[in-house]
Amino acid sequence: MNICHTCASSPCYSAHKSTNEMYERTRNLGITTVFDRWEAQQPQCGFGLQGLCCQLCSHGPCRISPHSDTGICGATADTIVARNLVRLAVHGAAAYAHHLEELAKTLKATAQGQTPFRIGDPRKLREVASLIGLDSSKSNEQLAEALSSAILSELRKGSDERLLLVDVFAPASRKKAWEALGVMPGGVLSEIRDALTKSMTNINTDPTDLLLTAIRLSLATGYMGLVGTITVQDILLGSPALVESEADLGIIDPETVNIVAHGHVPLMASAVIWASQKPELLALAREAGASGIKVYGSMCTGQELMQRSASSASGFAGQLGNWMMQEYYVATGAVDLVMMDMNCSIPGLKLAADQFHTRLVSVDRIVRMDGVKDHVDYDPEKVADQAVQLVRMAIDAFKHRVPENVYVPSHRARVVAGFGIESILKALGGSLDPLLDAIKTGSVRGIAAVVGCTNNRNGHDFKSLTIMREFLKNNVLVISAGCTSSGAQIESLMDPASTDVCGEKLGDVCKALGIPPVLNFGSCVDIGRIGAAVTAIADSLGVDPSQLPVAASAPEYLEQKAVADGIFAVSFGLLTHIGPVPPVTGSELVTKVLTEDIENLLGGKVLVEEDPVKAASIMIAHIDAKRSALGI
Repeated sequence: MNICHTCASSPCYSAHKSTNEMYERTRNLGITTVFDRWEAQQPQCGFGLQGLCCQLCSHGPCRISPHSDTGICGATADTIVARNLVRLAVHGAAAYAHHLEELAKTLKATAQGQTPFRIGDPRKLREVASLIGLDSSKSNEQLAEALSSAILSELRKGSDERLLLVDVFAPASRKKAWEALGVMPGGVLSEIRDALTKSMTNINTDPTDLLLTAIRLSLATGYMGLVGTITVQDILLGSPALVESEADLGIIDPETVNIVAHGHVPLMASAVIWASQKPELLALAREAGASGIKVYGSMCTGQELMQRSASSASGFAGQLGNWMMQEYYVATGAVDLVMMDMNCSIPGLKLAADQFHTRLVSVDRIVRMDGVKDHVDYDPEKVADQAVQLVRMAIDAFKHRVPENVYVPSHRARVVAGFGIESILKALGGSLDPLLDAIKTGSVRGIAAVVGCTNNRNGHDFKSLTIMREFLKNNVLVISAGCTSSGAQIESLMDPASTDVCGEKLGDVCKALGIPPVLNFGSCVDIGRIGAAVTAIADSLGVDPSQLPVAASAPEYLEQKAVADGIFAVSFGLLTHIGPVPPVTGSELVTKVLTEDIENLLGGKVLVEEDPVKAASIMIAHIDAKRSALGI
C-alpha cells in the first residue's frame, strides 16, 4: 500500500479516491481483485525479477545463481537476459502489428464502400499518400485503397528490405545513427520472425547481437506499430481535435444502459457509439426501463474515443479509467456490457462480472477469456450489424440489473483532450513558434513524456502522478499517453483550471494558451504521436532529437508492448526512465549497455530510479544540460 496524495495520510492501494472506495466495496462483498491477488503473490521470484530464468528447452528450467553461473547448455547470464528481453519485445511488436493490420484492412474495406466508416481526415490521407509516392490525382477512395495496400505490403517486407515509413518519417540524423549501428529495420513481421528465431535454444547466444536485434525490432515497431497505426487511424477515424469530456467512475449513469469499450482498438467501439443513438435502439432501451444508452471508455480504447468525440456523434460518455480499474467499474453494478478488444482484459474481470449481471463480450478474434462464451469478432464488412447486436445484448443485460446492487462513487473530473500535432498547431495559430519561443525563454523549461501503463509494484498511478507533479512545479510541460493519461485525468491534471500545480512560468503559459498542465496525446499507440511531435520540434530547431530538452518516463510499465516502446524511445535518442526495474539486472553487460554505453551510440539511454522524486530530479537535470548545450 502507499500514501495517497488525495488522502494525505491514509494508506491506500490506489492514488484515486474512487478506486479505493470501490476496493472497500469489493472487499466487503467478498470479491477478490487485483490488489488482493498482488499481495497473495508476495514474495515473488528473485531470479525472474532479474531476468535469469530460461525455460526454452527440456533440460530446463535453468536459472543463474551463485551455485551455477551458466545454464545446462552453457548459456551465460548475459545471453539469457538479452534473449528474454528480445522475446518480451517480440510480443509487443506482434500486438502492434495486429492492430495496424486490422486498421489497414478496415481502411481498404471503407474505400470500397463496405463499412459504415468514412475517410475521416482526407487532408492527412493526401499528405501521407504523397510522401510515400502514391498518385495524388486519384480520388480519396482510390488513394485510401492504395495506401492500405502499401501498409500491408510494408508489414510483410523482408527484414533485408528497408522500411519505407522509416525513410519517410524519421529524422535524417536518426537514420544516420541507425545506419552506423546496422539497425535500420525491414518489415515488422519479418523482424518478428528473425527475432523469434534468434531467441530460440542455441541459435543466437551473442548478447550484443541480441540487443541489436531488439533495437531493430523496436524501430520497426515504432514506425509501423506506432507511427503507421496512428496515421491510418487518423485517416480513418479523423485526427484528434480539442474536446472537453469527463473521467472517473462517478460519470457512470445508473439510469442508462451502460456499455464499456475496453482495450486498445477503437473500431468496434466507434461503430457501437453510432449504433447506440439509433432511434429504434433508444426506444428498446426505454422499453426496458432505461433513460438512454451510454458508451464509456476504458483504458486505451477510451482515450481513442475521447480524443475524437468532438467530431463524432453523441453517445460517448467519458473515460472510466485505466486497466487496473476494470474490476471496480463492474463492481458498481451499473455496467451492463463490457466489450473486450485487444489487450489487458484480465481474468479477474470475469471473476468480478460473475457477481453481477454484467455481460462480457470479446470483440476481437484473438481475445478469448476462460468462461466467457460471447464473441462478436470484429469484421469491417459486418461491423454495422455487429454494433447493433452488441447494443441489443447490453439492453437485455440491463433488464437483469439489480437496483439494490448498484453503487456509483461520486468522484468525477473535467478533462480537455485531443492533443496532437494538428490540434497543437491550430491552438498556436498554425506554427510551433510560440511553443519554441516559450522553451527558448525558459517559460517552458522542457518537455517530458510520462507514458505507458500502471501496475501494482509501483502503486496504482502513485509514481506517475508524483513524477508529473514534480515536472509541473519545475516548469516542465508534461504530455501523456496510455494508462498514465487516465490517472492524470482523474486527478484533474488535464483540466485547464488546474494551473496551481505548475511553477509560475509554466502556469502563465498554460493560462495564456488555455491548455491544461498535462496534455493528453491519447492511447499507448499514440506514443507514436509524441515521437512525431518531438520530430517536428527537432526539425524546427534544426537539431537531432537527442539534443532537445526533453525526457521520457514510463514509471509504471506493465507488459510487452511497453518494452518495445521503451527500446524505441532510447533508440530515438531520449533519456528514458523506466519503472519498475526491468528484468535485466541479472546481466552486468545488458544493464551497462542499456544504462550507459548506448548513449554514445544512439544518444538515449535507460534511467532506472525507483524513487519518483529522485527520478524527476535526474530528468530535470538532463533537460537543463540539454538547454545549456543548445545555448538557451
